[in-house]
Amino acid sequence: MYRIKNLEIYASEIAEFLNQELSGENFIVKNPASINNIKENSLLFIENEKFNIEKIAVNNVLVISKLSFKHKNNVSLIISKNPKLDFLRILNEFFIENDIYKISDSAKIDSRAKIDRNVSIGENVVIGADVIIKNNTQILNNVVINGSVEIGSNCIIKDNSTIGGIGYDFETDENGLPYYYPHIGKIIIEDNVWIGSNTSIESASLDNTIIHKHVKIDDLVQIGCNCIINKSSMITAGVIVSRNVLIGENCWIAPNATIIEDIKIGDNVTVGAGSVVLNDLENDSVYVGNPAYLLKTKK
Repeated sequence: MYRIKNLEIYASEIAEFLNQELSGENFIVKNPASINNIKENSLLFIENEKFNIEKIAVNNVLVISKLSFKHKNNVSLIISKNPKLDFLRILNEFFIENDIYKISDSAKIDSRAKIDRNVSIGENVVIGADVIIKNNTQILNNVVINGSVEIGSNCIIKDNSTIGGIGYDFETDENGLPYYYPHIGKIIIEDNVWIGSNTSIESASLDNTIIHKHVKIDDLVQIGCNCIINKSSMITAGVIVSRNVLIGENCWIAPNATIIEDIKIGDNVTVGAGSVVLNDLENDSVYVGNPAYLLKTKK
């Protein structure tokens, strides 16, 4: 899905891109590296304040760090408030590119579906008639997208996921037999959304299931019908979100948490690993446990 470019760039150009000063020699940077495998002419970030810069034995290493250090001839420095974030910005801007966009011959795409330019569709993907996919989105292998689904630009949907599967919604009749509620609503996935492998997002019953911009959903996640997940929230692996759940902006739902139906979660909320959410959660708070309780509020 991603590959590294064969690129050479001066350390001063990287500093200029970050709008920061370069301390030390200006040399050509050829590749990114980790602190466990430092190479010549490489770029790395350091967040561990105890890391001993003297351990760097190779020449021409550009370090992004919060802290300054005693100058070494073989190491140059860019000071950053968030070294990891700036490192990722540099990777995406200079060193990383997507694979060539293509639509696999084995994909089954209904002729009525609307696919914009630069959309990549992998092996054995199934796309229904009422699906819209916008520019620069990548659909990986064995994904099924059915029903009324609109997917925005620059999204990634990983292998084996199902978008628009019929929801699990039954009402028992007078004889105690389950009676199915057909789902005829819509799924709206906005721009820059990430959906992990083996994840399921159910169609809405009558209204919309909405995944807002910049939401990131991990592998093995279940999103029920009529859910709304607001901007920049992160849903990690193994989470179950039941139907009619509203999740606010900038939330972090930790692995294997369960949120029952008809719950409202405020903005900037953290839900701890394995928590079971039975009641609404207030803004700017951390909740943990089964049932989930307030651990602390955020400043």
